[in-house]
Amino acid sequence: MKKFIGVALLAGSILFTSALYAQSIDGVVTGIKNGNAVQVTDNAGANFSLTIMDKSNNYSKTEAQQAIKDFFTKNSVKGFEVKHKGNSPNGQYAIGTLSTGSGNYRVNIFMKKEGSKEVIKELRFQLIE
Repeated sequence: MKKFIGVALLAGSILFTSALYAQSIDGVVTGIKNGNAVQVTDNAGANFSLTIMDKSNNYSKTEAQQAIKDFFTKNSVKGFEVKHKGNSPNGQYAIGTLSTGSGNYRVNIFMKKEGSKEVIKELRFQLIE
């Protein structure tokens, strides 16, 4: 009986942890590291500001997902290193360097509180020259 309770508690802990993970900046960071647009936009509200190089616009979650997917397809991800991460009164933010097959990009992630979770407010990919 003890083993069953331990497994149930562990499974509940994993579900709770993954639910928190999906609602934080860490989910966005992991999505970028994996070059996975779906994982990045899992942490988005209905729309947000997306900048890829010199093209900037407010996109719906679906449009942003496609734009990020196209970016990852053209720029195969080799790695992503978070250089700075912090909190502001409105949510979390992170700045990092994305290494791709076609160059390095500075990535800025800004989250905002929306209800009980944080969602992407702004995401920028800017080529480092």
